[in-house]
Amino acid sequence: MNKQTIITALFALVAMAGQAQATFDTDEGCLNVVDFTYGKGIGEYGDRCISANYMHERFINEQLCIGLGIGYSHHKEYKFSAIPVYLSSHYFFLDKRFSPFVNLRVGGFALFNAKNVGTNEKYSISEDHQNIGLYISPSIGVKVHITPNIGVLASVCDEAYLVNAFDNSRNDYRSKLIHSLGVNIGVCFQIKGW
Repeated sequence: MNKQTIITALFALVAMAGQAQATFDTDEGCLNVVDFTYGKGIGEYGDRCISANYMHERFINEQLCIGLGIGYSHHKEYKFSAIPVYLSSHYFFLDKRFSPFVNLRVGGFALFNAKNVGTNEKYSISEDHQNIGLYISPSIGVKVHITPNIGVLASVCDEAYLVNAFDNSRNDYRSKLIHSLGVNIGVCFQIKGW
């Protein structure tokens, strides 16, 4: 290949990439998000966690979508795993290639694999813990499109799980929110025809 062909091909690729940097087409399909979070504990009852989530959301308009999600989370100090199931909503502030957004997830979670149970120590959960608890996770971040149907999301989130945790000041188990402030990275994509 000569230089002129390579330069022409590069210009064509740049032009196509610029054209591809559009928003999601709300008439075709749903927004699907797969993300991963690493969080550090915040507050007196906070705990470090690692989580993964999948959300399937339907567009209401160009900037708002609502749907359902499911995830998996493991908490280091409390030594339990959780599977949250929740309603999820994204609001994109701009209908552009690059847009800040907010996300809210609200639902319940199933607790399993709990190992630090009934020890009457910090990071212990009650033996009488509920099987389904409250899960809430607000986040704020940015979305960048790679193609019209694929994008990358990066955000800061607060994952909170309501459990019966040991309260050192009362020497008893109380309902407490376990918070983890995390960095979240995800991929969003659109499946046509859904």
